Amino acid sequence: MQTKLISRKSIYILFFVLDIITSIERGFLFPNMNAFFHISLFIGTFLVLLINWEFLLFISSVLNKRLPIVNNPVKRIITQVLLCFIVINISGFSLFNYAESYFKITTPEILQKIIPVLYLFMSMIINLIYFGSYYFREWKENLVRSERLQKEQTQVKYDALRNQLNPHFLFNALTSLNSLIFENQQLASEFLQQLSKVYRYTLQNKDKDTVSLSTEIDFINNYIFLFKTRFENAIHFKIEIDKDSRDKGIVPVTIQVLIENAVKHNIVTDKSPLIISIIANGNFLTVENTVNKKSQVEASNKQGLENLKTLYQYLSDTDVEITETDSLFRVRIPLI
Repeated sequence: MQTKLISRKSIYILFFVLDIITSIERGFLFPNMNAFFHISLFIGTFLVLLINWEFLLFISSVLNKRLPIVNNPVKRIITQVLLCFIVINISGFSLFNYAESYFKITTPEILQKIIPVLYLFMSMIINLIYFGSYYFREWKENLVRSERLQKEQTQVKYDALRNQLNPHFLFNALTSLNSLIFENQQLASEFLQQLSKVYRYTLQNKDKDTVSLSTEIDFINNYIFLFKTRFENAIHFKIEIDKDSRDKGIVPVTIQVLIENAVKHNIVTDKSPLIISIIANGNFLTVENTVNKKSQVEASNKQGLENLKTLYQYLSDTDVEITETDSLFRVRIPLI
């Protein structure tokens, strides 16, 4: 157990302030004593506080090995408080004995009775600072670990989503390619080139948190070519990207996932064409599609968009917004 959250400088400043407060109280108890008396006890009290804090650090390092707080926190805290109380008593009474003998004064009887209580209180305060620092740091580190773990879990889920979509998409693409080979070999060759670019992009960027929007759009144009070849007039795309947005970041294949999601959940026919708009303006990318839902959707766990939302929460201060009506489905993505 360490105390990195509270530096020695901060502790010494705190003790200095406490010493000033006790000096003021001492001025009321001993109003007739000269300045040398008060200055001496001020310095002595400050040294007692420092000695006890350094002892606390030392005894804590020993107890960390023999009595870790995670094994028995109550026993550890009580042991440490009592040990500090003993040291404070020894150093404190030594200071009072010095003051009584050197300045030829007698400590008031009532003060002698309450001094042990004050020392116990002082020991508890010092340890409260120490353990408060420890538990605050542990809470903060656990929060960071929890967020990191949640992000990793979300990334795994998102990667699984992409990997799930890719084989499904590949199957449809190869089926379309098989038909084109016999119908239009030139178009089949171009289709194969665009397909290779799509998967090259996925492989090259699978480990990146973000890519520029312009890079993603170049990839999406290849991806759209495959859909246009497969569905022809049954699907339409509209892309509007302003200049200020092109250099901003986006999670790789975000748009691919949203397009695939739209195709997977909606009927795509010449009589009922699917219209997908991709619009970037300022700090946001909006992907929206017309709605004509299928009665059944294969291989849908309904977690893809939720995982995408959670992933963007770690990369942006702005949430992903999802809006759905009877005629339109819209996803608003913050650009990074």
